[in-house]
Amino acid sequence: MSNFTVNGVYSYTSANIYSYLGRLPTNNAALKEAFREFGIAPTGKESDLKRLENAMYREYSEQVREQIDNQNSEKNNVPWAGILAQIGIQPTGDYDTDYQAFNNAIQLLSQSAIDGQAMAYFAGLRSEAQSAFASYSPSDQQVQTFFDYKVQHLS
Repeated sequence: MSNFTVNGVYSYTSANIYSYLGRLPTNNAALKEAFREFGIAPTGKESDLKRLENAMYREYSEQVREQIDNQNSEKNNVPWAGILAQIGIQPTGDYDTDYQAFNNAIQLLSQSAIDGQAMAYFAGLRSEAQSAFASYSPSDQQVQTFFDYKVQHLS
């Protein structure tokens, strides 16, 4: 078992660090920087590590919440929002969910069409939807886990 020292005075065992943070910092400087970054004044007590873990989790949670809020606010900015609005569907922003909702609704509407004009309108909507949905290529946005977040701050 090794010790990590912060400011040349405060010592923390690797076992305690690992039990709270789930990983070990790469060196003493990384642990010192994590304390500084999250506003934790080291005292050499085990409670410092708990406060550090709580502060990291709070910041990580805020970032995740912000990402979710951003995704929710952008749901009406998807390329297929206009086509969904034409048939009375509110977009979720999720490609698969919205595509399925469109197909279900257009199928029901098409079945109730009794004249050629209505059938032509729904066929036009299908064509327009194909373009709107096909123009979208979801990004391969990597989801950062809390573990990855801690690695970032302890390296």
